[in-house]
Amino acid sequence: MPTELAEAGPSKGLALLRAPVPEHLISPLPKGTKAQNECKPEEKTNCNVCGGWHHPKVRHLDYVGHAAATHLLLDADPMWSWEPLAFDAAGLPKFDESGGLWIRLTVCNVTRLGYGHADKKAHMDAGSREKEVIGDALRNAAMRFGLALELWSKADLHDRAGDEREKWLAGLIKTIDDARVVGDVKKATAAALAEAVKRDDQEAHADILIAQANKMARAKVTPAPAAAPASKTAAEDEFSDDDIPH
Repeated sequence: MPTELAEAGPSKGLALLRAPVPEHLISPLPKGTKAQNECKPEEKTNCNVCGGWHHPKVRHLDYVGHAAATHLLLDADPMWSWEPLAFDAAGLPKFDESGGLWIRLTVCNVTRLGYGHADKKAHMDAGSREKEVIGDALRNAAMRFGLALELWSKADLHDRAGDEREKWLAGLIKTIDDARVVGDVKKATAAALAEAVKRDDQEAHADILIAQANKMARAKVTPAPAAAPASKTAAEDEFSDDDIPH
């Protein structure tokens, strides 16, 4: 393909990046909710979808990895290149304050910007995060050329849905936590569970029950208002200001 491309010219190469990504170059990417990502180690399992180790109910998105993106870029332009937008005093790529990296990606003599970032994970080898940042920046810049654009769109939609779910669930749990009497806690829990059933969200169902248990365990629920004390007799009123002898 690169030979045919060289004969066809740059426009052909750029058009190749807009083509759908072949199935064999698409990999499953685990995309969990905040609660799933922060679950206890004993709740995680080996995944037979992506080969990772995470919460069993994590969803997977289709994505193009670093090697696959490089393969597609080479098909489009064997001479493609990238460079950091800025260099540090030692002449190395300059990462920003959050650890991200801006780059220039040039394909078929067309240059576009991209940005990459990656969270630092526990037990990462030296340099692993930097390589992950570069890979993320390359995919981000390549997306500006149309590479795997349909997959990016799905990921964005999933992220928005995930954010909406987190806000929805947090609101229900806050209602439970703000309840001041046992009856209100039960009502808030019942309403939250009904909403979880409506959404067919079994994980939310469990989180709601945990929130209820935590609320009760923290003993923040106050008893119902007690009956008003009986009015004092005239004799009691007469001596009410007297000090109690010691």
